[in-house]
Amino acid sequence: MNPSGQDLQDLVLDYLIHNCHTAAARAFMNECGVKRVDSDGDDTMMTMSERKMSEEDLQALEERLAMGELQIRNHILSGRIDDATELLNKHFPTVLSEPMDDGSEPSSSRKFQYIPATSTNPTHLALNLRIQAFVEAARTIPLSFRPPGSDESLAHPPLLSAAANSSSSDGGEDVNMSESEAERANVRLLHLAQSLYSEVNRLPPSDRATYLVELSQVGGILAYTVPERSPLDIYMTQGRREAVADQVDSAILYRAKRPTISRIELYARYTAALWSMLHEKGIPVPPRNKWPAGVSLPPARAAEQKPTAKDSGSLDNAIPTAKKATTEKEADEVLPPFDLHLFVKPQPSS
Repeated sequence: MNPSGQDLQDLVLDYLIHNCHTAAARAFMNECGVKRVDSDGDDTMMTMSERKMSEEDLQALEERLAMGELQIRNHILSGRIDDATELLNKHFPTVLSEPMDDGSEPSSSRKFQYIPATSTNPTHLALNLRIQAFVEAARTIPLSFRPPGSDESLAHPPLLSAAANSSSSDGGEDVNMSESEAERANVRLLHLAQSLYSEVNRLPPSDRATYLVELSQVGGILAYTVPERSPLDIYMTQGRREAVADQVDSAILYRAKRPTISRIELYARYTAALWSMLHEKGIPVPPRNKWPAGVSLPPARAAEQKPTAKDSGSLDNAIPTAKKATTEKEADEVLPPFDLHLFVKPQPSS
């Protein structure tokens, strides 16, 4: 119920390591490694085993970065799918190729683990990358990407037409194409689409049905001269790239037998799921005199804070006494769901 300062430091360090902030993680570890607070409130040194575990986590992260994990993500986010695939095959071959499973589970000392929300099946990942490569090939307006902390955008890949206007880099201008070039571009896109359909038709029946629906939707961008300004523009957004990059990141960590999300994210998701279930089942708020010290309800939106009134139509219910109103409020108030956005938002002082 009362996490120690060391528990909170561990959460921060785990978050920094998981999100590839190596310099910040090492500086934070050196700073918080000078002293820690034990259960009696006394300052003690970080134990050698704790220090070794943090060093091992940092070393594993630096090895992954050295092998190009961050570069792979940046390639995907800038639309260079072929470059990302090449690095994956070079440094993380099990992500895109069989065997699917070696019979062992990712090692973890956690009491509970997070199952990746997206597939880590190599066949699915390889196909998702190929579909994204098709989307990038159909792009007619450049979409630049600037990595966090950088002042410059990464160069976007050349568009399908070799006659792309050299000035159309960041201004969102259309690409100039002659009639013959447009025809060649369309032929190449059709070949890419046919190749994807051939690949999907080799999948097991259950997967095949799912991906045929996906291809029928993505393939619709071929019907538009400028798909970025079509009803299917959702496929041309940066968010689409991010979803693919997140799935690849998760698969890399999964194959390395590392947690696929940080512990603080795992705890937040677990808390949200638990409170939402209690709210949906209508579990009432326990009497406040039975709450442990320091416990409070998570913040709730105004509509969720109102207790459910039980009106029988009698005058006694219309004009309740103060004692009765308090009793009914406690009896009718349902545990609110956990809203992370409200939880981290500064609350106005009462």
